[in-house]
Amino acid sequence: MSIADMFGDLQKIDILAESKTGEVLLVLVCNGFIDGSPETQKALLDKMEGYLNHTQSEAFQKEYPHQPVILRVAFSEKPDQLILDLLYQCQRWAEDYRAILEIEIGGKKVRFVD
Repeated sequence: MSIADMFGDLQKIDILAESKTGEVLLVLVCNGFIDGSPETQKALLDKMEGYLNHTQSEAFQKEYPHQPVILRVAFSEKPDQLILDLLYQCQRWAEDYRAILEIEIGGKKVRFVD
């Protein structure tokens, strides 16, 4: 499966929504089995970085000032364990952007375990 099939356009945000309680939800949709190859890991990190950088943009800050941000990485099926390990490592990175990183697999939220 190609990177574009797995993640779509690396420069595009898939879903951006505001909840009734005020959080801004960014959803990165990952299609099919996401392998743990270096190319796939880089593409996932690049796309996540695009989302996180967007939250720092002037336009985003103007529209959503001081609102909590959730970056949800949603997998249609369980990814390679290397991908899950990588995302576990990315929690603090997301926090640096004042965002909460969530993982969803097959519609169910996954908790990070320390």
